[in-house]
Amino acid sequence: MRRVTGRRARFRRAIGKRLAALLIAGFSLALSPAKAGPPFLTDDPEPVDYGHYEFYLFSQGARAGGETSGGAPACDCNFGVLPNVQFHVQPAMAFRRPGGGDLVWGAGDVELGVKYRFIEQDKEGAAPSAAFYPLIETPTGDAARGLGGGRARIFLPVWLQKDFGDWSTFGGGGYWINPGPGARNFGFLGWALLRKIDERLTLGAEIYHQTPSEIGGASTTGVNIGAIVDLSPRYHLLASVGRGLTHATETDQFSWYLGFQVTDGEEVAKSPGETAPASAAAVDWSGFHAGLSLGRLYRRAGETIVVDYSPAAETTAGSNGATLGGFGGFDAQFGFVVLGVETDVEAGGVSKAAFGVTLRNDARASLRGRVGLARDHAMLYATGGVSVSDLAVTALREAFDRAQTGWTIGGGMEYAIADHWTGRLEYRHGRSGEIAFASANFDGNLYRIRLRDDSMRLALAYRFGLDAPEAGVK
Repeated sequence: MRRVTGRRARFRRAIGKRLAALLIAGFSLALSPAKAGPPFLTDDPEPVDYGHYEFYLFSQGARAGGETSGGAPACDCNFGVLPNVQFHVQPAMAFRRPGGGDLVWGAGDVELGVKYRFIEQDKEGAAPSAAFYPLIETPTGDAARGLGGGRARIFLPVWLQKDFGDWSTFGGGGYWINPGPGARNFGFLGWALLRKIDERLTLGAEIYHQTPSEIGGASTTGVNIGAIVDLSPRYHLLASVGRGLTHATETDQFSWYLGFQVTDGEEVAKSPGETAPASAAAVDWSGFHAGLSLGRLYRRAGETIVVDYSPAAETTAGSNGATLGGFGGFDAQFGFVVLGVETDVEAGGVSKAAFGVTLRNDARASLRGRVGLARDHAMLYATGGVSVSDLAVTALREAFDRAQTGWTIGGGMEYAIADHWTGRLEYRHGRSGEIAFASANFDGNLYRIRLRDDSMRLALAYRFGLDAPEAGVK
């Protein structure tokens, strides 16, 4: 968070870094690589202050050409590495669902960038802020499944901004270098206007135009409206919805963005003599957290192959493999009770072969609630919610690929090991229901797979609001 201009400056930075449809996997006719900031496509020239950070956990997507696609979960991470210089990295999981087809989900392209503000606006005069913000899309996603571009792409934009009291306006544009068969380089222009409504709410809108990104493709002009709500000096909620004004069916029938921003904002100082509220636990678990996990997944699969409409006996086989993941969430403490919500993404090769069928699971994610009981430095908790897994099946040389939803439930213990740092041990059980794959080569063949898994993981988390007292201190 910028110390000088407060909430309005946080919103201006937030209104510029949104994933456009380049990370909206499979959305090649839409606003492909036009990146910008939450919750708009148009960016601003304001970098994160030197020595500070901001990041967004978000989901975004769009509907176009009969297909819904986007990214979830994703993280937009920005760091002030030098005065007037911001480093940007944006990993994301991508999804796409063709009309009437199966959901496909997996790792998407990763975006890297550096924002350099070479002019800072004159508050008393007419000179605006200006920044150069080159970005590169690295081809980390699976292009064959429509979850990435398949080639590195570069965006070279310049952004401008001027503030007038409670009003702020910014915009600009640049040129995309977009290689690949059937692709063409293209331009993007956008402009946004926003106004601070009160101490917690700011509203804004933008208009944008993009030239065709494919040979024979369509250009598009569209609008977005968005808002940011300041939940606290550190936490902010952002959202937008939009639609194309031209060629909307092919480019943008409907698009959305929903994000949760965390900054290293200043804490509100206590009045002289004011003390923290009494708590039943020595550690206050309230606040946002993020971390990394390392675990082991044990999977059991029951397979039934239906041949000529006659089911064979079920074959059961097991597999296991290591997982590496990241997670983030928010907790609120009420006496001994801690209530929270958490999301996680894990990667790891867990595969098996049985009865002529090979099953591989490379990525999984979940969105869960948490209920904990806290005492001193420790918290015991239960957790459960929905899950999604990326599954690839090969049967009799036929390949099937889909994202399968299910549920997960479990529990664990988390312990405050130092100021802002906690460690945890967690167990979870999950099921993905029955998955059916129909053969294209053998009429009447159907592969039915029932999945159950158990997992153990160790994790380390950073808690932005936790100050753990020394052991034994009440």
